Amino acid sequence: MRILAAIALSALFALPAAARPLTPEEAKDMGKAVDIHLRSIGRGEAERIASAIPPRVLNVFAGQAGIEASQLIPTLAEQMNEVMKNAKFSDFYSDKSALDAKDETLADGTVVTWVLVPTAFTTETADGKTRNEQPLFVLREGDKWYMMRIEGEAQRQLVGFAYPFLNEVEIPPSRATPIN
Repeated sequence: MRILAAIALSALFALPAAARPLTPEEAKDMGKAVDIHLRSIGRGEAERIASAIPPRVLNVFAGQAGIEASQLIPTLAEQMNEVMKNAKFSDFYSDKSALDAKDETLADGTVVTWVLVPTAFTTETADGKTRNEQPLFVLREGDKWYMMRIEGEAQRQLVGFAYPFLNEVEIPPSRATPIN
């Protein structure tokens, strides 16, 4: 009987988290955080953008890059500034209308709430304009909302190390479409 109970319990914990609507307060706070993040991209505020990356992702990235975690945000901001100085970002869009949140408990007992927010924006460089559509991984850990774009397999793996539950999630691919 104990064995059956243990199997049932382990099966229960192995199930993916059930989706749920964001509470009105969560939706308001998350929406505000996403809007600030997108405005920061438009304004070229690299340090603010880097500071929005979830701390666990920063720690994984720091470990892989051989950089002290405390130096990572200034280093990322410097690199982002280099990229952003030759680009103009505009026409930001995020669809926060029908998001389902999921709650996950991490190995250390921390509970996080997360959503994938569809976003889009236009980038203009010397090579022309491009419309970028990509999911924004938005996560609340503690009382703060963090976010980062997940573009491609390398970023997916990085985020998956920090938040293993994402390894089982189908993330829509990013798309870049040239604009004439």
